[in-house]
Amino acid sequence: MEPTVTEAVNPAETESIPVKKEQLTAIAVDFSKREGVPLIKKFALFNSGMVALNQYERDAHLLDGLRTDSLRIDIFMGNEGQPFAHVVDGTAEDMTYHFEELDSLVGLLEEHGVRPYWSWCYIPFPLQQDGDWRKGPVSLEQWQSMFRELAAHYREQGLRIAYHEVYNEPDCGDTFFLGTMEDYTELYIRAARGLKEGDPDAVIGGPSTAFINLTGAAAMHSFLEKVLEENVPLDFFSYHSYGCDTYQYISRTRQAREILAQYVDFDTTELHLNEYNSLIQPFLSDGPAEHSMGGATMLTSFEQLLEETDVTLAHWAQFLDTGYEPLGSVDTKGRIKAPYWAYWMYSQMPEERVLVKGLPEENEAGLHALASADAESACILLWNDAPESRTAEIRLENSPFTSGKCEIYVMNDESDPYWQSEGEIKLQPQATVDVQETGESITVDLPAGGIAFYRFSDGAVMEKTERAGTMIRKHYYFPERGKKSYSFYDETDNTVYLGMNGEYSARAIVAEEVKRLPDIVQLECLFGGRYQEIDSNTSFSVRIDYAVGEEYTKAVLFTFMPMNPRRDSTVPWGTKREADSVILCDTLLTGNSWLMLKSNAPEGWSGRAIITYDMHSTGEDTWAELKLKPVEE
Repeated sequence: MEPTVTEAVNPAETESIPVKKEQLTAIAVDFSKREGVPLIKKFALFNSGMVALNQYERDAHLLDGLRTDSLRIDIFMGNEGQPFAHVVDGTAEDMTYHFEELDSLVGLLEEHGVRPYWSWCYIPFPLQQDGDWRKGPVSLEQWQSMFRELAAHYREQGLRIAYHEVYNEPDCGDTFFLGTMEDYTELYIRAARGLKEGDPDAVIGGPSTAFINLTGAAAMHSFLEKVLEENVPLDFFSYHSYGCDTYQYISRTRQAREILAQYVDFDTTELHLNEYNSLIQPFLSDGPAEHSMGGATMLTSFEQLLEETDVTLAHWAQFLDTGYEPLGSVDTKGRIKAPYWAYWMYSQMPEERVLVKGLPEENEAGLHALASADAESACILLWNDAPESRTAEIRLENSPFTSGKCEIYVMNDESDPYWQSEGEIKLQPQATVDVQETGESITVDLPAGGIAFYRFSDGAVMEKTERAGTMIRKHYYFPERGKKSYSFYDETDNTVYLGMNGEYSARAIVAEEVKRLPDIVQLECLFGGRYQEIDSNTSFSVRIDYAVGEEYTKAVLFTFMPMNPRRDSTVPWGTKREADSVILCDTLLTGNSWLMLKSNAPEGWSGRAIITYDMHSTGEDTWAELKLKPVEE
């Protein structure tokens, strides 16, 4: 949703407020220096299955511009009165399937650039014990058969479900499941088998744990070991966090990482914090979740979770209100609340993060700031998550825009239109001024929970390009979990982000599995930092694993420099062996390269391939952005 520009107001004309010295923070933004993990769009949204299709139809336009990767929904099968209760019906011996509303929702999300993330829960009517949606299934064979049918339906319809999650919060007491974690493990194994039988490309995960800290490491290890023993996939490990302690989502992330890191077999398993809210419970009407402090704490969580680089998705709870708890960023009438503004502000920022100097110590409540810039805009996002007001003086260094406009968005409890009227709320700047009027510094007052967003632009719009081929899925590899290096494939702009992020020796690697590839593709690469030969693993490469029929039979490696023969260049997907041929490509780092896919492919190539982007120990300040595009005719 594009903001509507309002009449310009010069902030300098507003009355100044005396500021105590301890509340004033002087910071500087240097737009010429790249810094840290890019502002990648790994933040997504969660919605309860209690939200009906007609609410999505009314409010789906609010997804426009949010650049959310996916929307996770716990489907809520088997619970009479819930919108998707009867997706699976009939009897255990003769189950029937009713996909009409779910399929409509998939299409609706696709129209707005969002991928569906289905949490398949709970026990459907035909498989319940004692008529209880938390109890069952009566037959594990039929449970597996059900998942086979669910996955096969979407594959046959050509509808991509980006992630299939097995159940929701089986360890949340008796709220959602009347069984043990051992019982859930059996459900997971059978469901994973069924999903793979129905769709070999299905991306599958669990255990959707509500309380990883209370359920405990022993139970998680038991689950993981059984998954390995039964040889079923665990593409992502999912866990949740609703605030009982400040930054609980970080402690639970580190618990999950510590557990997974003990298994080499799970080095390709992503961490998904796929249902979380950073506020402290309880969540009450007219409480922080509906005010600007809810948005400020959201942004703090985004800032912190960027550093957790094996967390590839984090789903904020939640997008739309259910009428049960006021956690939605959009209420039941379709009116946007302060957290929606905060999410939108972050989504507008270019990924190319730049240096911010002078901020308080990490994890200290108070003033926070992020800044980024590309050829289209330069942005600064500030917020205050402390209970006291703060004032920031921001010095602008090396600004890329000396002319044009600066849009200024402000969100706090005094300015929030949600509480000022019952009418329609438009997402629009509170002020628009000429860039020259902002000068070399900006002063902004932020009350408790206050948020301010500055966007500088000269009106230029970067050309949008189509992606090459059709995405099947992404692959990640974390052989050294906990290192600061990052790798991320952003489906919202089809760009790969790699970086060492201060690590002397590390591997940043991510892949896309694609079908319907053309014979030739163009690889656009922007590389920054000083390339150094750190050790025998130093390399920067793009690898193509080719599929013939159902098997990957050949791999070709395009590399910037000759490979050290001691380097192990295998990857845990595709052929899973060393490349069959190596092609030196001296333009790989310096701009555009044409990759001749067809001429290097094996006979019978299907047009399907896994394309791996691999940066290994190239220098602690190095980073790269890569985009695969069709060759222009």
